[in-house]
Amino acid sequence: MAGQRNRVWLARLIVGLFVLAILLGGVLYVALAYLSAPSDSTQAETDLDPVPIESAEEAPRGSHPLDPVLEMATQSLELHRSRDRDYTAIMVKRFRSGKKRGVPEIMKLKLRSRDPDMDSHDGLQPRPIDVYLGFTEPKSLAGREVIWREGLNDDNMIVHESGLLNLARVQLAPTSRLAMMGNRYPISDVGIERLLVKFIERGTRDRMLGDCEVSIRDDFEFEGRRCRRIEVIHPEKTVEIEGKEFEFEFYRAEIDVDMEYGLPIHYASYLWPDQEGAEPLLDEEFTYRELRLNCELTDSDFDPDNPEYRYPSR
Repeated sequence: MAGQRNRVWLARLIVGLFVLAILLGGVLYVALAYLSAPSDSTQAETDLDPVPIESAEEAPRGSHPLDPVLEMATQSLELHRSRDRDYTAIMVKRFRSGKKRGVPEIMKLKLRSRDPDMDSHDGLQPRPIDVYLGFTEPKSLAGREVIWREGLNDDNMIVHESGLLNLARVQLAPTSRLAMMGNRYPISDVGIERLLVKFIERGTRDRMLGDCEVSIRDDFEFEGRRCRRIEVIHPEKTVEIEGKEFEFEFYRAEIDVDMEYGLPIHYASYLWPDQEGAEPLLDEEFTYRELRLNCELTDSDFDPDNPEYRYPSR
């Protein structure tokens, strides 16, 4: 009798677990569908109001402290586009979220430009790219891999997580809610070329807003690499133009340009201190370590079926 009750109880338990698995699967499916959908807000949180074009006349070319910085950034962009088809690096990124400074995220980066022909690009329009990211730190992200080939695969990323979540390959739009979770910028902004484009765009905007302080050192060393250190400081947080108030994006920015490669390998921006005399607050930081240019990357480097990667089988 006791044995029969135990068998009935066991059968009910199995049925209950089966139903629970179905319910959880449904919830997971709905959640992934919601999180995979394009986000209503696809712009970076640092997007700012455009500056009236007329204000550019107040700072004629050659008279603003940012002019040599913009010239160097433009030359670096032209050099990179004409010389470099691909590269590998250890990329480190860190962002502030509210009052908290995030932990560094460290990942292996492979990046290839599919169209190195400068004639096919207009101004600051970046080249289409293939990207592989393999996360190593922090522990919560270690093992995650992301592949994105711009304009291919319906422009979706192919992602898998690590550990128990490494069950399937997930396709996500770069600006979907799930892809942007914990990120300030989408994967479509990754890479040195796009970093240089942002330097030029933001520098041009800041030039229109008014004066700032700029210092340039050619004898700076960053992580064992000889660099040119560029530092930009905005003493005032806001400026008024034509009756409208505009806010600078940062208090201080540091750009380290590798003297051998002619490319930026480190960028950090800081917000204004909470109180007078305090240290400025790190807002965002990007570092490219162990940079290797023109490695002859192939389609296999951006294929989830590459045996060197840990993507689950289809």
